[in-house]
Amino acid sequence: MQKLKIQNVVLPMDTDANFMPYCELIAKNANYRSPFVYDCGQGCHIIPKYTTADFMTYYNCFQAKRWKTYTNMQKAMLELDIEGSFCIEIYEIFKNSDNVNFRLAVNKAYNEEQRRTVCIELPDSDRELLGFKLAAINDTKLYSGCFTGEFEESDVRSVKISLVTTTFKKQPYIKNNIAMLKSKVLCENSDLKGSIFVHVIDNERALDPESYNCEDLKIYPNPNTGGAGGFTRGMIEALALPQKPTHVLLMDDDVMLTAESLFRTYYLLRTLKDKYSECFLSGAMFDYDIRERQYEDVGYVRKSNGEYGPLKRAMDMRSLYEVVNNEKYFEQEMPYSYAGWWYCCIPAVHIERNGLPLPVFVRGDDVEFSLRNNPGFITLNGICIWHVGFAGKFNAAMELYQVHRNSFIIQAASGICPDVNFYKRITTQFWKEITRFAYGNAELLLDSIDDFMKGPEWFVKLNGEQSLKEHAAKNEKMIPVSQLEGYPNAGKDDPHEYVKLGKFSKLIYMITINGHLLPGFMLRRYPTVISYDWFFVPGKNFRRKTLIAVNSNDKTAFVRHMSRKRCFALIKRYRKITKNYKKNHKRIEQEYRNKFAEMTSFEFWKEYLGI
Repeated sequence: MQKLKIQNVVLPMDTDANFMPYCELIAKNANYRSPFVYDCGQGCHIIPKYTTADFMTYYNCFQAKRWKTYTNMQKAMLELDIEGSFCIEIYEIFKNSDNVNFRLAVNKAYNEEQRRTVCIELPDSDRELLGFKLAAINDTKLYSGCFTGEFEESDVRSVKISLVTTTFKKQPYIKNNIAMLKSKVLCENSDLKGSIFVHVIDNERALDPESYNCEDLKIYPNPNTGGAGGFTRGMIEALALPQKPTHVLLMDDDVMLTAESLFRTYYLLRTLKDKYSECFLSGAMFDYDIRERQYEDVGYVRKSNGEYGPLKRAMDMRSLYEVVNNEKYFEQEMPYSYAGWWYCCIPAVHIERNGLPLPVFVRGDDVEFSLRNNPGFITLNGICIWHVGFAGKFNAAMELYQVHRNSFIIQAASGICPDVNFYKRITTQFWKEITRFAYGNAELLLDSIDDFMKGPEWFVKLNGEQSLKEHAAKNEKMIPVSQLEGYPNAGKDDPHEYVKLGKFSKLIYMITINGHLLPGFMLRRYPTVISYDWFFVPGKNFRRKTLIAVNSNDKTAFVRHMSRKRCFALIKRYRKITKNYKKNHKRIEQEYRNKFAEMTSFEFWKEYLGI
């Protein structure tokens, strides 16, 4: 038998200082505050006399059922490097109804006059979660802690991770992440020393390699070929290392990362059963601005309408209730699932066996690669990042042009989601945008079809950066709500208010394209506030001449005026484009399919990247 660390007990000083207001993710007292005083001289967290530190949290609960399922672990232990007089309580945590329930499984008292490691065997439980509390009888010093497991020698794998992060104009974030990696992950006393190599793909060519390169980290200046090009460059460099990695871990640059995410990734990968050894390990994305909110860990493409979205609803992980709820998705499968590349660990065998990503610049590369390989997905609490500006933000050029154009391309080229009708999704959205006077948005949707129909020869020669700039120019120019002239109440109205539309009004709405075919005297002159994002309420748009589109995230707005000229010009273009699509799309799709093997080959990408 071999004893291995499988999870660290995370303490406040192990994390980024930005976690200080979110102690409930780590450990809390009865008042939901941090139970610790940190002694920097002795390097320990002190739990004051008569204080209970509750470690039944997102970071410090032990996911017993997952470890039993993913690995052949024989026995698990809680080990604490500690000094003082204290009690340890270990609980099974579960739900029989809607409430969280607890069963006390271990209750032990200790009086340690000198610092030592206390080991407590965890109960052999069928419950999803185990958690512990530490009650201080006198001031107690906690230096560190971890969960360990016993494994047969034959069940332990050799793991080498190549971490690939690609950066463009996000220097403050990438510099902070590099500093954290060097101080906590690549250092000599790290559990990952010698088992991880970091590739930083600099699409901006703004970092000085000599200032950052070291034994286990290298900067690669790269042309700006988007996330797809940056991650692919990292894959190529990873597989060219003298000691080829077992896994390639892809991670965005504009994220906040804790070292524990990488440690838990390594601990899990080296003990996986054969059944799970080729699965993608998908890290959870938390919202950088609402740091307790888990937004997504595994996503999927909805068959019904072609939308991309998270498998789980957003959850507040300060709440143990939500930590328990998170477990009910364990082993749940959904067709067309994928792992986002904000943090995705890919067994290298998939890259060698099935090729590199498609050159889509940004958006859709992770979806296509996941669906093409169909690997299955594993997740674990604490393997996560905090992403900047992702959840809740809407960029029309990105969401309406880039995503939809790439959806067509990845479906045609690799054959993913064969029964998803992306064309119907685009045309449905086109009429929505027309009726809320978002003519630029409607134009972006038509561009996505038009450009897809230009075929793979056009696509592989496209300057992705220039294309993104050209389409971003069609975005509405938002200004602060407070600066809107003539609309003093625009900032007070709720853009997400629901207004019901009757059956007769719905008919008028559709037949007249929301008033574009009505005489002016039948339209309401005073404006109303609507949402700038996906939220669509015809009842608020109905028979208006002016709409104020408000982005509730940053309190900006754009005033939209009805334009019959733009509406009818776009409809004329729509008819021309849809006629061409219906006539020729099967031929174009086959051309993409014929080009697929070339576009995902190492030879193509080396030429594309100028390596």
